[in-house]
Amino acid sequence: MNSEDRLAYQKIIAQTYDARSSNHDHSAWHQKTALRLVQDAPPHLGDSVLDVATGTGFVAFHAASLVGAGGKVVGVDLSEGMLAQANAKLSAAGLINVQFVLADAESLNYPPHSFDRIYCASAFFWILDPVATLKHWRALLRPGGRLGFHALPDTSYVWVSVARQVLAQYGVSYVLNCPTGSIDRCRRLLEAAGYRNIDIRKEEHGYYIPLAQAKSAWIRKEDFSPGQHPNPLTTVSPMIAAQAQRDYETRMEELNTAQGVWNDITMYYVYGQK
Repeated sequence: MNSEDRLAYQKIIAQTYDARSSNHDHSAWHQKTALRLVQDAPPHLGDSVLDVATGTGFVAFHAASLVGAGGKVVGVDLSEGMLAQANAKLSAAGLINVQFVLADAESLNYPPHSFDRIYCASAFFWILDPVATLKHWRALLRPGGRLGFHALPDTSYVWVSVARQVLAQYGVSYVLNCPTGSIDRCRRLLEAAGYRNIDIRKEEHGYYIPLAQAKSAWIRKEDFSPGQHPNPLTTVSPMIAAQAQRDYETRMEELNTAQGVWNDITMYYVYGQK
């Protein structure tokens, strides 16, 4: 990807999360999963922690309570709106061991061996080059340091998995969640990046959604497409796009039950050590 496309992609991410920044802290699900990510591989007193895609700083603040005054936590994000919320909370808390920085997670300007722990909660699906980024983060870890991130299987979010299946029939590749689509794929990613002591934990969740909601979730060329740029539908003819949408709606009707369409939101908790 050239630099112009990369900047355009980063702008999409920033705008998406700027728009969510005012109510991001209201998501109990995000907070619960973020807390578990840290709890299963917690930092020690005095450790240095990097929180990738920190958002409003939930992981960062929790990690700061664990590393103590002798440790430090750096939270990075592309969204100025999210960082504004995080810095407002930081001012209110009066902590001196936390810092929030506007930065690209795939190209961080820190020296090698800077951190004991790196966390990335609910954001890895945005990464354009997973192996290269995992190698980059590994370089930032100290020997023995650990990485923990959330990953989504390719069955998560029914509108994503069904859209991918339908588009594939027309030769269109929609990659969202594919790099981490299974436990085996997650393991291979970490192995390719040089991690050891790999530990991947699966937590199954899901709920039913109304058929109308499932149908309306069809992706459009104006939508963002995490993990790739531009949106693959921008290269598809209107006729093919319309047919694919009809196929998608038919598939949702087939999946519909008396309770609605089952929406799988299973998550992987992925850990590796340098």
